[in-house]
Amino acid sequence: MSITLKDVAKMANVTPTVVSRVLHNKASTVRVSAATAERVRVAAHQLGYRVNVMARNFRERQTRTIGVLNGRGLARPSFAKGPRYFATLMDGIVDAAFQHGYSVTLCPQLLGEHPEEGLSDGRFDGLIWYSIEPSYDTLRELERCSVPIVIVHAHAKDFGVRYPTVIADNPQGIGLAVRHLIDLGHSRIGFALDRDAMNVETMERLEAFRFHMAGAGLTVTESDVIKIGTDRLGLHEYLTPEKLVHSAMIVHADGLAAEFIVAAQEHGHSVPSDLAIIGFDSTEFCDEIRPTLTSVSQPLFDLGGSATHRLIQLMGGTPIDPLELLLPCSLDVRGSTLSLPPRLPS
Repeated sequence: MSITLKDVAKMANVTPTVVSRVLHNKASTVRVSAATAERVRVAAHQLGYRVNVMARNFRERQTRTIGVLNGRGLARPSFAKGPRYFATLMDGIVDAAFQHGYSVTLCPQLLGEHPEEGLSDGRFDGLIWYSIEPSYDTLRELERCSVPIVIVHAHAKDFGVRYPTVIADNPQGIGLAVRHLIDLGHSRIGFALDRDAMNVETMERLEAFRFHMAGAGLTVTESDVIKIGTDRLGLHEYLTPEKLVHSAMIVHADGLAAEFIVAAQEHGHSVPSDLAIIGFDSTEFCDEIRPTLTSVSQPLFDLGGSATHRLIQLMGGTPIDPLELLLPCSLDVRGSTLSLPPRLPS
C-alpha cells in the first residue's frame, strides 16, 4: 500500500498543504514553523513516505534528465577514442548532473522511426553533444532542436557561434609536448597522425605543432609529418633504419602512439633512447604500455563537469558568456620520454 500526503498529514496532525510545503517545497504562501516541519519529516520517515519523482517532474513539466549524444551522427555511434576516454568524460558529466539533481542518459543512437525527433520530444531537459567537427546533418539537427544544448570538443565558431561549447586547449597541449622534448635535447621532432582521422581536432594539433616548432626556431617540412594509413605499412616503413630520421615523435592520439612504441621495438629501436614518443589524451591506458606513455592530458573530467554546469545554467535561462570555454591541458611525463640526451639517428 502506497503512503500518501494525507497519511503523513494525519499522523503529523497538519493539513496536506503543510506536508506539501515541507516535503515538496510547494505552497510557498504557507508558513511552517521549524517544530511543525520536523514533526512532518518524522511522520514521513516513520510511515516510509517517498516522494514520487516522476509525478513531481510531470507536474513541473521537467524530466530532470540530460541526454548525452555523439555528434558524429545519431544513427552511427563512433566512439573512436576508446571506452576509457569516454568513461572519464562521462564521469565528469554525471558527477555534475547529480549535484543539480539530474540524471543522465547516454544516447549514441536515439530510438524511433525518426531519431532526430528525439532531440525535442520532451524526453530531455537539455543535451550535451559530443562533436569533433560539425557535419551538414549535425547542423541541421541542431537547428531543429528546441531544448538547450552545450557542445563538447568543438569550437563555437564551427557551429555559427550559437551554442555554448567546452573544449580542451589543443594548441597549448601540443606546446607542452614540444617544449618538453626540446628541454630534453631533441631537435629532430616529427608529428604522426592517422590518415583516416584527419578531422578538425587532428589538424588543429598538427598546426599547433608547426607553430610551436617555428617558435622554437625549428623548421618543419612535410617529411616531418608522418601520415599512417589503415594498413599500418607506412608505420613499419618509417621505422626502418634508413627511414628513421627523428629522435622524437609527437603522435596525435594515444592509440597510434602505442602502436609506434610496439612497432619501434619490433624494429630494434629502444624507446625512449632511440625514439622518444608522446601521445595525446593520457588515459589510464598509458600506464599499461611498456614503456609507459608520456602524453598530453586533456582535463576530461572537468570538460564533462563544465559542460553540465553550463547546460544547467542555460536551462535556467541564464545567458552563457563567453560562449566558448577553453580548458588548459597538462603533460603527464612517463617512460616513453627520457631526461638524458637523446641518441640522434646517424
